[in-house]
Amino acid sequence: MNFKHVLRTAAAAALVAASASASAGYVVLDGWQLQTPTTSKTNIGRLNLTSGTAVVEQQVNGLGQAFVGAKFVESGAVYSMSYTMENSAGGGDSGPPSGLGDTLTISFSNVAGKVVALNPGGGFRYQFTSGTFLMSGNGGNYASGSIVGLGGNASSTAVIGGFNGDSTLLAMVLNTLNPSFAIKDSLGINLAADMASGKVLFQAVTNNNTTGFLGTGACSFDATKICSKVTVASGGDAYLVRDIPEPASIALAGVALLGLGVARRRSEKK
Repeated sequence: MNFKHVLRTAAAAALVAASASASAGYVVLDGWQLQTPTTSKTNIGRLNLTSGTAVVEQQVNGLGQAFVGAKFVESGAVYSMSYTMENSAGGGDSGPPSGLGDTLTISFSNVAGKVVALNPGGGFRYQFTSGTFLMSGNGGNYASGSIVGLGGNASSTAVIGGFNGDSTLLAMVLNTLNPSFAIKDSLGINLAADMASGKVLFQAVTNNNTTGFLGTGACSFDATKICSKVTVASGGDAYLVRDIPEPASIALAGVALLGLGVARRRSEKK
């Protein structure tokens, strides 16, 4: 075998592998389907999240303020009893809600993160770093998974100080716990494998409001640090999103494949 051909092939394969791991972001899936033991719905644009409650423990400084690098932990739940039907490409679906036929409960625990930027207006941006969730309903436990990213907006958050703010998180549905539960695309193809691999993620976008102050004391995750503990109410929307490769990576993969073809043709001529 020609040694130069081996090198060209290896280099091209490496470029393809590198491009496969890159991502530019996510695109909202339109018209997806949900099946639970008590309901079966098609053409879902988004789930409507309501009545969310959580307890947040936020690290603070001596003045009771959050700071860049300050850690937090959170646990709670958010609910969905209705959905908005698909009527606009992407996340712009509108109109009156439709009954879901089930009461979905998304309970989350072990959620952790940190403050990554401060805002002169009093709020701050934060980043989720870990967490797990359990999705259940009228038919018992349906699915479980992990929180894998995103966080709060730059203007303000609800974690400390009574500010309202937005949270956006991405979650992987790793395990289906009920044989009667399924999330499918618009064509009815089961998305369990794609969700477990991270190709399709569950995205929750909520508006949060601090509802109570529970006190200040040693952080449960580090007794040498000081934390303030608050209660938070949330409501918003949940989407399915698909990971999309960045255009530059697609072009890079094309170049790599082209190089692979050229190397093969040159080898065949010898």
